[in-house]
Amino acid sequence: MDENFEKKRDTTAEVIAAVENFFTRDNVKYRPFDERNVAKATYSIDTKFRHIDVFFHAYSDKLVLHMILPLSADEEERAKVAEFILRANYGLKVGGFDFDFNDGEISYRTSIYCGSDEFVAPTYEQIDFALVIGMIMVERYGDALVKVMFGVLEPDDAIESVESDD
Repeated sequence: MDENFEKKRDTTAEVIAAVENFFTRDNVKYRPFDERNVAKATYSIDTKFRHIDVFFHAYSDKLVLHMILPLSADEEERAKVAEFILRANYGLKVGGFDFDFNDGEISYRTSIYCGSDEFVAPTYEQIDFALVIGMIMVERYGDALVKVMFGVLEPDDAIESVESDD
């Protein structure tokens, strides 16, 4: 064997294995990782829309959790939804809301960096934290977001109603 030959570590497979272990440990029903290294699970949350789909994206150096809300903003409401999301994101320490102006999709994203030179697969606790913090933020801001989408509240009033307890 060539002395200079070094077997390349498949860190993406290690991220996938960590997530599958998380699913097994928590007894989560999920759609397995596909050819793009994405798995999906649906979680119940305490909002008017009741659930979110969570996409687990495995990369060679990170895991990204993308939580898609089951609603999208109509074109005429997108500017107000964008304002709400910008106001909600201000000051968030972990993750943030995303908004697609093209189709009105709303989501929350968290990630776990695993390193490139000193790669360490994500632990159960790290995956759980990334998932839980995202779900908490969607629950915290979700109903106020719905009120903005349906014209019940202006974005600044909706944020104030959510954050007045801080």
